[in-house]
Amino acid sequence: MPGPRISIITPTYQQASTIRETIESVLGQDHADLEYWVLDGGSTDGTVEILRSYESDPRFHWVSEPDQGQSDAINKGLARCTGEIFNWLNSDDYLEPGALRRVAEAFEKNPGLDIVSGRTAEFRGDPPEIFNRIQLQLRATAEQSIPVGVFCQPSTFWRTEIVRALGGVDTSLHYVMDWNLWVRYLARYGQENVRLIDDLLAHYRHHAAAKTSTGSSKFYDEAKGVFHNLHLSLHAPEAFLLPEVETSPSWKRHRFELGPEFDRERYLGSYAERMVRTYRKNDPALARAWLGRTWGYKPGVTPWRVKMWLRLLLK
Repeated sequence: MPGPRISIITPTYQQASTIRETIESVLGQDHADLEYWVLDGGSTDGTVEILRSYESDPRFHWVSEPDQGQSDAINKGLARCTGEIFNWLNSDDYLEPGALRRVAEAFEKNPGLDIVSGRTAEFRGDPPEIFNRIQLQLRATAEQSIPVGVFCQPSTFWRTEIVRALGGVDTSLHYVMDWNLWVRYLARYGQENVRLIDDLLAHYRHHAAAKTSTGSSKFYDEAKGVFHNLHLSLHAPEAFLLPEVETSPSWKRHRFELGPEFDRERYLGSYAERMVRTYRKNDPALARAWLGRTWGYKPGVTPWRVKMWLRLLLK
């Protein structure tokens, strides 16, 4: 049996120097039922010639035309996908050999899963030097996982129908569209149908031109906007709102759809704890203010909150 069809999308623009490695890593997978789309934004650096060289492979499809950026390209690819399982792989990253087979096996063993997520190796240089291995961060509940603020996109695979039900990625976002998709999923569905596996599935390239290197402040600004929209949807107290993000020309009001099991009080308590951790070293007074807010929310008095209160009293 070939297993579920897996659709992979690569959004790209002017990445001729790395895209061949990306394509080879996908087409070289040993999973039988694979569909691969490359959505190019109209590159002029030789990318199109590389794409044409793979046209004889029936699994491979490509489009080259202007788009509105990475998020737009991902959604255009999503609309074309026919697979049951979905992910995108950027054109400077690559898959580990055998990754898709292991993903398919995990979904087949657990038909009720929405998401399977493995490990991603972060690397730099040529030859590649792996300096870190990361994985999707789950806490005890979805409400506690959201404030972690981290998503491991290259090695996280989705049921295609779930991504479509969420409306795809937010095209107003260019840096945290993947994490925003994750937050929307957790708020609506919880994390009971998410499975972590220990397999290395993908390799993420660090280089000077990468968005993580050139736009770190923009990641932070967009993440603040996501939290602000979520807190507006929760009718959170004023202290939890971040109205300064509304002054950005790129900010858009988006309503989060909350599932019936989403626990507002637990989430707000977890977010307040995140703020304590954020400010406790550089702004103890602000950290104390946030710690004071935690008491009104689940899980109430905890050893961590008591310990942190004692530490902050000494500062």
